[in-house]
Amino acid sequence: MFTKVHHVTYVVESCGQMAEYLRNSFGLEPERTGEHTDRKFLIYHIGETIMDFFEPTTDDSGIARQLKENGPGVAHVAWGVDGIDDVFNDLKDRGNQLRGDAPSNSPFGYKTLNISTESSHGILFQLAEGEES
Repeated sequence: MFTKVHHVTYVVESCGQMAEYLRNSFGLEPERTGEHTDRKFLIYHIGETIMDFFEPTTDDSGIARQLKENGPGVAHVAWGVDGIDDVFNDLKDRGNQLRGDAPSNSPFGYKTLNISTESSHGILFQLAEGEES
């Protein structure tokens, strides 16, 4: 079912400082930067995998809570799949609790689904299809 690591999302205190670190240490330049709803973001492509960093811009978002409770680090890993709509229905039929009634459209141009941690022993599994635009 999994085809690749689609993306790895990190939550950080400062996107600016992270961009500078990645530039100075690895020669990486972000392919895209910006702000969306409750976060600033950096996006890099590492081979087929998207590496993104989120900095919360509000105190009441999920990533702000994660940063406050756990400090900077991996927010989640998303596994690539083909046919995400069918995968959603298959997972639901197998008894998984899923967030939402269907896969959602990411603001970055791909579709995602999230398996509720109640179904997956406390681990957030995100699945994704499509490429970042």
